[in-house]
This record gives sequence, C-alpha cells and structure tokens, in this order.
Amino acid sequence: MVSFTSEYGWALLLIGLLASNDLAVSALEHGDNCVNPVGQPGKCILFRDCKPLVEIYKKLSLTPAEESLLRGSRCGTVQYKALVCCAVESQRPTLPVPPACGLQLTDRIVGGEETERQEFPWTALIEYKKADDSFGFHCGGSIINERYVVTAAHCVSNLPRGWQVRRVRLGEWDLSTEPDCDQIDRKECNDSPIDMDIEEIIKHTRYDSRDSSKANDIALIRFARDVAYTDTIRPICLPVSEAIRKMNHEGVPTFAAGWGKTEWESHSEKKLKVNLTINSLEECSPVYRRSGIILKPTHLCAGGQRGKDTCLGDSGGPLMRQFAGAWYLLGVVSFGSSKCGASGVSGVYVKVVEYTDWIQENLK
Repeated sequence: MVSFTSEYGWALLLIGLLASNDLAVSALEHGDNCVNPVGQPGKCILFRDCKPLVEIYKKLSLTPAEESLLRGSRCGTVQYKALVCCAVESQRPTLPVPPACGLQLTDRIVGGEETERQEFPWTALIEYKKADDSFGFHCGGSIINERYVVTAAHCVSNLPRGWQVRRVRLGEWDLSTEPDCDQIDRKECNDSPIDMDIEEIIKHTRYDSRDSSKANDIALIRFARDVAYTDTIRPICLPVSEAIRKMNHEGVPTFAAGWGKTEWESHSEKKLKVNLTINSLEECSPVYRRSGIILKPTHLCAGGQRGKDTCLGDSGGPLMRQFAGAWYLLGVVSFGSSKCGASGVSGVYVKVVEYTDWIQENLK
C-alpha cells in the first residue's frame, strides 16, 4: 500500500504522472477517445476534470491497484498538465431520480392561478440584458440537477436585437418582494432567490428559428458553479425510466407554472400555475396545419380549454405531471396561438421524453 500523508506526497504522485514516458495509451490530444486500464471507453481530459481519479488521488493511502489505475490512465499532456483517460460514464454527471428530484414541501395543488410559496421549486427565470441596458425576465426553465436548467432554444438564440442572456434566477416566487413570506402573518419566509452566472448555453443543433414548427426547440443552460438545494431550489425529475417513457399521457391532467413571461411580454409578479390536459397530436394538429405549421412526434399538445393556456406559464417553462409522489418534466413551453387561452387551440410543447438521451449526452 502506498501512503501519501500530505499534499507534498500527492504532488509527488502527480509529478510522477507527468514525468513518466511509458504511457499506457499512446499520447493523445485533449478530447480524444480512449480506453482506460480497466477497459472502459473514455475521453482524454485534464486530470483535474476527472472526478473519480481525483478522488482516488486525494486519498491518504493508495492500494497498488489504485496507483496502477492512476499511472495507467495517463494519455498525454497539454501545456505541462496531465491528461488522463477518464471513463465516459464517470465524467458525465447523472440526473437525479426520486426521491432526490420532483419533491416539494407542499402538495396543495388547488384551484386558482397563484402558486403556494414553495410550490414547484425547480422553476427558473432567465434574465436578459436588453439593447437599452435595462434588464428583465422573459423566459423560464426547469432545474434538472445542480448545474443545469432545461429551457427552450428560442429563449437563448435569435433574440431581439441587442438582447443577451445574462443570468438565471432560482428560488423565486414573488418578484415584487424579498424575502417572499406567507401573506397572512409573514412569519415564515423563503430564502432569498439566487442569481446564477452562466458558463455555457447548449442549443439543440437541429433547432432552426426559421422553422415555423419550432422543431427541437430545446436547450440547456449550464451554471458557472453548482447550486445548493434548498426548500425553494430543487430539481424536477426527467422521464428517463422505462416505466415513465412508455406511459401514454394523453388525457392526463398536468400543470404548467411560471410568471407568464415570454420573449416579448411580462405578466405576473407571482409564480402562477394552470391545470392542463394533454391532447393527442391528431386532435391538435389541424388547427396549426391551417397556418402552415406541421407538428411532429417530438411535439406535445396540452390545453385548449377556454381561458387556460401557458400564457400563465413561461416560454421555456415546464409542463409537468406528478407520478408516484414525484413530479416529472413532460414538456417545455414552445409556442401557441396568438390568442392565448382560445377554446380548441392547444399549446405546443417540446416532448421531453424524446430528448432525454440528448440531454444526458450534453451534460458534463
């Protein structure tokens, strides 16, 4: 057993990783595909970015097998920094599953448009800097893990002239107050919301803003740092399990939630919700086809009842369903009729189950 009882000892090991010339894998470039010493496919990345190997490296005592794995994982250097073959499964963050997602402190889903103070804690607001140097929230999103929000691609690309995506706000309820407290006695309050800086925006590569159907209208926003979960900041579950993926959600009641934000207008100061029923594509397609919009299997329709639509939610916000006690993200608000809440006209959503693989492939 090899013992490293100080940072000096750890440094010596890392120097050894860099200095030795007998690389187990011929020298590769950063980002190249590779196979690690135990036969797992991986990517040649910076040592510091491979969490499993870093965790081994930090241990006070290493077994011969662990030392062999560290040394054998070397795949090159870049600017005198070690590159290692990091197993693809290891370096990709996982999505939470129940009970680590989809849970909220209140289960009081009642009539009316206004949400409870801690209801739907995965809802996010996207802030923009505008051409006149003012700021505003004009799209929504959903937290899916400590580092990512899912939103609509049209919320992060081809924006009005002079607009820029600035930050993402989490843990918000009432935009007009801080902190957000119970309205009756104001004795219980939420933590203040958090504004997260953005490291990266990943728009679906097949999204085309010129396409009237807005196919592939989905994007990820990666925060500059991990967010700590609280009572008002939690992830929603994605439909990744086979049981959820195979479900037919047509005719099932769902909820959309948000502040009524679109890329053009702003509505409510408080988070709203609306109960919507999912409709079949066959039922909702004819209305849009008359306008030259062809809906696809990657779309989801919901609503169509007079006075109920996602003008009460947000562009990019969630359409969700509760199953076995946990909330799942079924849709992302994409577009709808110009007459919000018109009878017989469903809102159109990105069908999230069709994009769970894309989402997982783009997490890092």
